[in-house]
Formats: sequence, structure tokens, C-alpha cells
Amino acid sequence: MCGAIPVPEKDLPIELPDKVKFGKGNPLESAKDWINTKCPKCNEPAKRETDTMDTFVNSSWYYLRFLDNKNNKKIFDSDKANYWCPIDLYIGGKEHACMHDIYFRFYTKFLKDLNLINFDEPAKKLFVQGFVRGEDGNKMSKSIGNVIDPMDMIKKYGADSLRLFLVSVANPESDFNWNTKGLQSINKFVNKTFETIKSLKIKNSSKRLQSKLHRAIKQISEDISNFKYNIAVIKLRNIVDIFTEEQTASKQDIENLIKLISPFCPHIAEELWENLGNKPFLSLQSWPIYSEKLIDENIEKQEQALHNTLSDINNILNIMKDKNTEAKTIHLYTMPNELTIFNEKQLTTKLGIQTKVFAVNDKNKHDPENKSKKAKPGKPGIYIE
Repeated sequence: MCGAIPVPEKDLPIELPDKVKFGKGNPLESAKDWINTKCPKCNEPAKRETDTMDTFVNSSWYYLRFLDNKNNKKIFDSDKANYWCPIDLYIGGKEHACMHDIYFRFYTKFLKDLNLINFDEPAKKLFVQGFVRGEDGNKMSKSIGNVIDPMDMIKKYGADSLRLFLVSVANPESDFNWNTKGLQSINKFVNKTFETIKSLKIKNSSKRLQSKLHRAIKQISEDISNFKYNIAVIKLRNIVDIFTEEQTASKQDIENLIKLISPFCPHIAEELWENLGNKPFLSLQSWPIYSEKLIDENIEKQEQALHNTLSDINNILNIMKDKNTEAKTIHLYTMPNELTIFNEKQLTTKLGIQTKVFAVNDKNKHDPENKSKKAKPGKPGIYIE
């Protein structure tokens, strides 16, 4: 027994047989005449190896065949391959790097050596996806019992909720642990988004909404291009909140919002698109284009001032809660020209506590601790009783 013996170079190439039977297992195993041969070392009866190609072989070069799949004369047309390749971006999992990608690159270099192509790397850029792990932190495995069946989640929460959750929970390059509560939270947001857009009244959009929307279009477009899907979803949630507050918008602005939603929640986006009376499919429409002219930096500064003030108030409320002190009324003292920024009704709704807003020069203001004297532009004085 000589064991595994390589075929002498003078006998290469070994041609595979034409008469084989397909249907069960390896077709070569049906070619007995081809299998049974003589050992090149001892000249005794021997058998040829029937496992002639690794499973990665075909997938290592078929990207080139895709470009010329009806060519009956040669492997592919070199001019077509050189025109379309190398690939601009290749996306794969971590396990690909140790298996498929090695063959992928080797075959490309091999085909270049044969002068069939003029490039030696199959792709210009590689993007590696992270793993979705079980809630226990281990890689999902049936043997461990921590596998989540996507179909079960889709039946319970919908495909859009699952899709949005997967892209929002972490950077796509990072691993993350599955979290059912996170999916439930996303499902609530998806339902809220659908109801918000469905109930919007079509009127002229406010300057605030237009500024916020066009800034969102600009930033979300950049985030998607840079694979920052989780960051894009944060901005998407913010702009949905703006539409919820405004309650009215122009038809075009509503359409642009639906387009921003569509890469993440394509199913509800199509339904919302149709509800507006639009045809054909949303997926056939062009991506929205932002206008720098409609992005009002003054509005953005005002929004930031409001955000900072809400944060300051919540910090004070948390301190009062720790001291078991109940807040009954919030008093804000702002610059006279900033009264429109700090809307009493909106602040009361956001904070859940009655909020009164005064200009610092209002003689009728309730200001027992002279907090109005501490007010600055963009930073109101705060008194809570």
C-alpha cells in the first residue's frame, strides 16, 4: 500500500470522464473504469481520488462568469471582465476571510497569470460583517440551544421590525448579542411611525420641519453610504418625532420622509406610499435630494437650546426626586426674543409637568428667587416649585 500518491507531471492533465451518472452523490463515483487505475509508483491496482475540487472552487471565479454567462466558446470575455472588474465593494462574514476569500483571491491572481484578466485583486474594498450572537453571548448554535428563528420573529413582530432592529442595534462591523426586548422596542417605533405618517394632514410645511427634514436627508444619506446604519436610524427616529410634533406637512415632504424610511422598513414604506395615492412602487423612485438653502442654522441653534434646557430641567427634577421632593410647576425665564423657542404647551407635554414661560422683563412673572437674572441667550433661568 503506497498510500496517497501524486500523479506524475508527465501524465498531467488527467481528463475527467464524460460518461457519469448525475443524481446521487459524486457523479465521478459512477465512472468505475476511470476510478480503477494503476499506482504510478508500484504499478499495482489503485483508485483515483474522486473528490477533485473543493466546494469553494466554483464560487471563486463565478463572479467573472456572471458578466458573460452565455459564452459557449470560452470561460468569459476578457474585455468584459476588465471593464466591469475589479468589484468596487465586497461584503462578507468573518468566516469568509479564512475560507472563501483565500480561494477568491488565489483564482483571480491565477487567471491574471494566464492573461485572461488584467487585475490581480478581485475587489477594491472588503467590508466584514459582525456576528449576531445569542442572548447568552455565545455564537448562535443549535447544539447550544440559543438560536433565534427569524421566521418566528417575523410572524410576531413583522419583517420590517426585525430588519430595522438588526441594523440599528450596533455598528454593522461589530458583533452583538440578540435582545428580544430591543426588538419589541423597535416594533413600537415602527407602529408609531406608520400611524404618524398615516395621520399627517397635508398642508404647507413649517420652516422648522423643512430644515429638520433636509438636514436629515443629508446626514442619513451620508450615514448609509458609510455603512453607519445604526447612526442613520437614530436620526430617522428624530425626524419622525419632528413630524409627530408638527402633525402637518406638504405632500412632497411626507414622500421624502417615506423614502428615508424605505431602506430600513420597505414593506410599510410601500404601503404608506400607496396610501398617498402614488404609483408605481416606491422602490422604483429616486432617492430624495436635500437643499442647503432649506437648512436653517438659526432653527438648529434654537432646537439645540431647547434640547439643552430640557436636559437641565430633567437633571433638576432627578435631584428633587432623590430628595423625595415633588415638582408642581416649572418656571422658565428667557430672553424676550426667545419666547417662541420655549413653547409652554410643548414643554408641558414633554416634561409632564405644568410649565410657565416668562420673558426676563415681564413685570408679572413669578420669580421669588430672581432666577430671571441668571438667564442668558439660549439658556433660560429655571425655577421649580
